Amino acid sequence: MYIEKFLNGDRFKLFIGTDSDDRDGVVTFATVFIVYKLGVGAIYFYTIKRERRYYDVYSRIFEETHLSLQMADFVKRTLNLDSAEIHIDAGYEGPSKQIIPSIVGYIKGMGYSYRLKPWAFAATKIAHRHTK
Repeated sequence: MYIEKFLNGDRFKLFIGTDSDDRDGVVTFATVFIVYKLGVGAIYFYTIKRERRYYDVYSRIFEETHLSLQMADFVKRTLNLDSAEIHIDAGYEGPSKQIIPSIVGYIKGMGYSYRLKPWAFAATKIAHRHTK
């Protein structure tokens, strides 16, 4: 397996995040899974989901979180890699601040740690690249 070869038994961290973009009535969700080999570098994988559906800002953030947790479950079950940190494209500035307690409760309830903006680079930087 490519990831096992990359890790070669070394210490690592896992980061998962999702971002979305609405253009012409189509919402594109990009979910990334980053494997960071401490002191060496990282590789990442991503998946894209497109929907022709309306999402308000809150529903989109919930869907982003749901997709990230689905990826974390896949990584845990299929690749036997645990302890992923979920990165959420929401912060205490702007309209998303109202939904943070619900999102954080959802993530913690599923047993994962999390990061919000501005520390949520998996969602705000890497996944964001694949939504455009």
